Amino acid sequence: MSLIMTKAALALKNAESNFQFVKFEAHKAKKKEPNESDELSIPRKDPQQYSKKDIDLKKIRHEVVKFGMSGFDATKKEEAKIALAVSLGAKPPKGQYINYKELMKKRKQEKLKEQEEKQLMASKTVMKTAGKKKKKGANNDVGHFLAGYGKVQKKDLKKDDKTQKKKKNKKRTKIV
Repeated sequence: MSLIMTKAALALKNAESNFQFVKFEAHKAKKKEPNESDELSIPRKDPQQYSKKDIDLKKIRHEVVKFGMSGFDATKKEEAKIALAVSLGAKPPKGQYINYKELMKKRKQEKLKEQEEKQLMASKTVMKTAGKKKKKGANNDVGHFLAGYGKVQKKDLKKDDKTQKKKKNKKRTKIV
């Protein structure tokens, strides 16, 4: 039995013989020869001269903060330690318990102080704002909904009721 050679079969047969291996190599840039003027202007240090301690700025910052805390007294030192822990990702401590009545007294005093400050600021202002009156029409406006229809007033309702009663009475008198 003979096989019929199709284009696909011929391509597969010739695929191995037509294969070409290509390797990509990037163009290498030429190295510049350093000029004498460049060397004088910028003093360069070898990367080996740097130690890990010099490179890691976070650790240095941490050490500076710790050194700064050493000069504080006990209460400030404790607050600084808490602030440092929070900055490093710890949860801040909960607030201390305060008696409810004392808390309310503090809040009232703070409100009074704020009101006094507002009054002082208001008295110091050069131009006092006159009491501006609000327009009632603007607040009661329902998007001009009633503009086309008008408003129903009590007077009109009373008149209509009287006329309807008269008509009913006339009908009764005719029937009798």
